[in-house]
Amino acid sequence: MVRRGAVALGAAMFGFSGAGLAQDGPDGAVMLEEITVTARKRPENAQDIPMSLTVINREAVPSFSADPGADIARSTPNFNFTDFSVPGQNFSQMRGIAPLGSPFNSLDNTVGYSQDGVPTSAFGSFSSLLDVERVEVLRGPQGTLFGRNALGGAVNVISTPADGRREFTTSGEIGSDGHRVAQMVAGGWLVQDKIAGRLALRYSHVDGDIRNSVIGGREGGAELASGKTTLTFTPNDTLDVTVRGGFDRDHRDNPMLLLAEHPDFPRSGLDEHPSGKRDMENLGVEVNKSFDSFKFTSISSVQNIKIRQRFDDTDAFLFSRIYGGSVGDYNDTLNDKSRQVERERIYSQELRVSSLEGANISWVAGASYFRSEYDTVRDQTSTVSAYTNGINDTQIVSQTWAAFGDVSVPVTDRLTLSGGLRLANDDQKFTSLYVGNGNAPLLDPRAVDRFGQRRNYSDTYLTGRAAASWRWTDGVSTYASVAHGYVSGGFERYSIDAVFGIPTSPYRPSKGWTYEAGLKSRFLDDRVTLNAAAFYNDIKDGQLTTFDPLTFYVEYDNQDYKSYGFEVESTVKISDRLSARGGFGYTKSKIVNVGGNASALQSTFNGARVPNVPEYTANFAMTYVLPGEAVGVQGAFTATGEVQYMGSRQADTGNSYKLDPYTFLNAQLGWGDDKTKVYGFARNILDKRPQYFGSTYAPNTHGLIIGRGRLLGVGASYTW
Repeated sequence: MVRRGAVALGAAMFGFSGAGLAQDGPDGAVMLEEITVTARKRPENAQDIPMSLTVINREAVPSFSADPGADIARSTPNFNFTDFSVPGQNFSQMRGIAPLGSPFNSLDNTVGYSQDGVPTSAFGSFSSLLDVERVEVLRGPQGTLFGRNALGGAVNVISTPADGRREFTTSGEIGSDGHRVAQMVAGGWLVQDKIAGRLALRYSHVDGDIRNSVIGGREGGAELASGKTTLTFTPNDTLDVTVRGGFDRDHRDNPMLLLAEHPDFPRSGLDEHPSGKRDMENLGVEVNKSFDSFKFTSISSVQNIKIRQRFDDTDAFLFSRIYGGSVGDYNDTLNDKSRQVERERIYSQELRVSSLEGANISWVAGASYFRSEYDTVRDQTSTVSAYTNGINDTQIVSQTWAAFGDVSVPVTDRLTLSGGLRLANDDQKFTSLYVGNGNAPLLDPRAVDRFGQRRNYSDTYLTGRAAASWRWTDGVSTYASVAHGYVSGGFERYSIDAVFGIPTSPYRPSKGWTYEAGLKSRFLDDRVTLNAAAFYNDIKDGQLTTFDPLTFYVEYDNQDYKSYGFEVESTVKISDRLSARGGFGYTKSKIVNVGGNASALQSTFNGARVPNVPEYTANFAMTYVLPGEAVGVQGAFTATGEVQYMGSRQADTGNSYKLDPYTFLNAQLGWGDDKTKVYGFARNILDKRPQYFGSTYAPNTHGLIIGRGRLLGVGASYTW
């Protein structure tokens, strides 16, 4: 029934998607504006790029969202976001390409993430969408231009530039569950036509909405604060220097795994409230210099990320169902605790030259350096498992050198060929020290008191893509492409076998080929865009994590898998007042060539679905604008309705449990003029809690990580 509903929804909306504002065309005709993106490291019209991509523009960016990663994914076909409870520990899947379980370390991701041209690790991904101009979601391998581990795709976040436009805006929201947001943005010339500045600050809070039945109170709340400042120096028409700095604080008390079978689900049975905090700071410098025949760009950045976790390992409801006994038997305030602090400092430098905008042959070439210095200290005390006792102190230093190039050549008026290559070298140094606390030998006599190790891993590899596009008319083109992607190998960060004195072995890199064919079109006097793409992915040695919930043992291996499917997107300007956007995606995935240890714990089998990958995704939104003069007032009234559907997903590689599909309904109604805007909103009207992650403990016992329910409120902004 759910599957038929998803197909019906996709057919009914005819793939309305994408993002574009209306603008006046010839003779006053209303048309969709052209969208310029930097998906290939130089400005291009999105409709001219032989690649499947979704562009979320400024008006559609979920700017006040407490869950930006999930909201971006729900607005993008064939994209899913997995919330792992703690900020920075989340990961995502695109077109069925994903970590098979959970990431091994901060660099083990299959979807790359960049902000203003600066790449980050999985721990730094999906920060607050503060003062963002647009979000570009690029499907298919993007390692050629976006660096390491963008095997499934990439998310490219573009901030609003400091370009001298005068803006002073204050805004905020209040709503249910203690929801409150305050934001201010200021921008303009500091020195006329020479130095422009922009500053944005935001604070938001929402109370928890999950009851704790053991110690009282609620969990699942969030307190977020972020800031961003930009200075752009433009001494002449050929040179600009931009300095960007910012911070992002994400503090939450999300419970890890709740008993899905609890009669009053969701209920927490923890004997202390959990805490997960991510604090980030960044500083970057971008230099652009135009010459007669090319443009030079340098982007330098340093990022500092700190993640702190504190939680009870044994939810009383979950563990009393697994092992028997009463709920009170698992309320031990001294044992079964985890404390972990993770720090990562990232340095990156990219130097590139590219063709000038509008050049007949479009190209870019350059070199980059990326360095991650990661350190974690994990202190655990457990009465359940030897693996969750003792102190692990682990450092992983990774660096990548790379050279890349990409070119697009019009062979005829209709045929354009494009392609690119990236040659990279990864080097990773792993150091770890385990010190026992005396509990592990009581649970397993094989445990040791102390174990240290040092390991190295190095790899050189080539990625690339090639495409051919054919323009049938000025508004219709088709393309076909092939791309080779790569996810680096390395070391898992938990040193899980150190408790038994067993050294950590490096995991192998993942390699994949992606084949894609697509359509890009604009028609009906540029009032409609319709884009579609079909794909096939063949992945070798995907990184696999399996978890034994009875022993707390985590196993790491590699496993092959495949996926195929399609996505359809469109934007429609129905009239000068009514517009629509949306998309529909289908992905079929399967694990193949099963053998060795990959199937040891969760009975992974040939044909099993890749975990956390929805088969169907869909989104649809309509916006109606009524000029105030139609009812005798100034300004305009705006009404927006949105539907977001996420299909069911397998929870693990053994396909032991399915996460439920869910549908979000969102609505907003407001009035505004040049200075003032007021609105009311309802998000997740149906109060459907998304199930982000699941684990099977027994056939009738499952743990779930879930998202928030309904949110109602009002908002306002004032600009002067």
